[in-house]
Amino acid sequence: MAKINIEEKWTRKKLVGIAVFYLLILMSVLIWCLSFNTGQVRGQLISIVPWFLEINFLLIIIGIALNIKTFKALLSGISLRQWYLVSAIVVIGIVMATFVAPRVHRIFYDENIYLNIGQTIAAQKKAAMCAEGYNTYGEYHCVQLEHNKQPYAFPHLISMVYRIFGASELASFLFNNFIFGLSIFTSFMLGFLFFKRFSAGVYSALIYSLIPENIIWANTTSVEPGAALFSGLVMVAGLIFLKEKRVKTLFLLSVLLSYSMQFRTESILILLVIGLLFLLYDRDALKDTNTYLFLALAFALVIPHIVQLYAVRGETWGSSGPRMSLIYLFNNFKVNSLFYLENMKFPLLYTLLLGIGIAFKRNLKEKLILITWFLLFWGIFLFFYAGSYTFGQDVRFSLVSYMPLSLLAGLGIVRLEEYFKAKGLIHIFRVAAVAVILVSFTGFMPHIRTVGEEACQARADHRYAQEMAKHLPENSIVLTHNPNMFLLWGKNAAQAAIATNNEQAMNHFFQRYTGGVYFHYNYWCNTDDPREQALCRNILKRYEHKALVEHKERGYTFILYQLTKN
Repeated sequence: MAKINIEEKWTRKKLVGIAVFYLLILMSVLIWCLSFNTGQVRGQLISIVPWFLEINFLLIIIGIALNIKTFKALLSGISLRQWYLVSAIVVIGIVMATFVAPRVHRIFYDENIYLNIGQTIAAQKKAAMCAEGYNTYGEYHCVQLEHNKQPYAFPHLISMVYRIFGASELASFLFNNFIFGLSIFTSFMLGFLFFKRFSAGVYSALIYSLIPENIIWANTTSVEPGAALFSGLVMVAGLIFLKEKRVKTLFLLSVLLSYSMQFRTESILILLVIGLLFLLYDRDALKDTNTYLFLALAFALVIPHIVQLYAVRGETWGSSGPRMSLIYLFNNFKVNSLFYLENMKFPLLYTLLLGIGIAFKRNLKEKLILITWFLLFWGIFLFFYAGSYTFGQDVRFSLVSYMPLSLLAGLGIVRLEEYFKAKGLIHIFRVAAVAVILVSFTGFMPHIRTVGEEACQARADHRYAQEMAKHLPENSIVLTHNPNMFLLWGKNAAQAAIATNNEQAMNHFFQRYTGGVYFHYNYWCNTDDPREQALCRNILKRYEHKALVEHKERGYTFILYQLTKN
């Protein structure tokens, strides 16, 4: 494909055409949001979101295919020996995540919801968690779809894994292990492209692969590893475009940008980082019509996501007060700053290397971009009610800021390397630097192996529920607060509330499921919430019941009951 002519003048015809394109996108969003109530919009999103994500991902595959030769040319100067080194770092990171960090869910019950949404997208092209569904003769089908407030890019990725390998928790865990490996390689690519040095890429990848929380969360099924990866991929595509100035690379950048913005609510901030990248590297690219044409393509692809944000704007997200406010700034700033200095969960060594990387006067543009990238994805949580890294398991929010941090720390090692090279000690320095990093990292391995007390009752609920699932006969259904777990395990399941507010559905269950109707007395029945306690009590009052399996842990009771009509 021909190179973009950066010097071409904007014609009135092109300007009008692009302006009309943006206007149509804006009007589409406004008409959609204002023509229906929130409930209707959420119902429509269930069917529309998957198709936009499917198209977006297909365009990413096409974009990668179009740029294969470009990638090869960029990396042609790397020797086979150097590739072995990069591959070894990637493999080490994957091995640490897969075999050292505990393979557990840490966010309950969000991770289970993500997986069930992925299961539903794979089977029915519906972006929803399932309130009632069944697995019959190997076929999964959701009868009652329920909209979820979270963005859908990660469940969509999971759905593609399920299409290929089948729906299972193991496939989901292994997929996040794989995502971590890709993120390590992306860190290498960014270091190599930003600083035009192989060593900068290697050091950045090594640090990224040995960040304790990265390893811990790479062996969960949380969304943050995927969000971090795609933000990095957008930056890689941006750097390649500014180097090559080709339409096909700009196309890849635009479709990666639209997909990456749909992982988490704050993922849209990567748009500001890309804007700064263009501004500092090549302002003429901001004058080219193609830039705005392909940016319009990105915006068109995120229309459902924008509408999704509008539809969930009133969600409390678990807060009894404001979700975002200056009142959280002081405490979150203190906690989240000390996180990098206390040498408890994050190596102080990396923070010192970060400081060295920033201190040197060279690479000012690169450092400004990386510092902005870090501050945006670190700073946004300072105003969030649950933004403190000590708030439950919300240390996971730090993951989305680790890539720019690793690049700056890698630059710090490069600067030290230059100093020792001038003294003829570069080989000794390289061995010593890697040794110091590895020795420092070993001090965090006990932390990496720790499951932790947070969400221990919910984790017990999940563990015992998996055991209870084995006791469910063929053609049976279980009523539970979390049907997504049982549905992923191949069972029939429905929301427990059906037992108290839908007598017709219950009569249908008793008739259809000859293996029996069961009630999972679970985590929510043990909480202090009077409504949940009342729901569980009313189910047991309304139906004859017999306890089949019972477990107790830390004052919580988990029971599988078989229900019969009075």
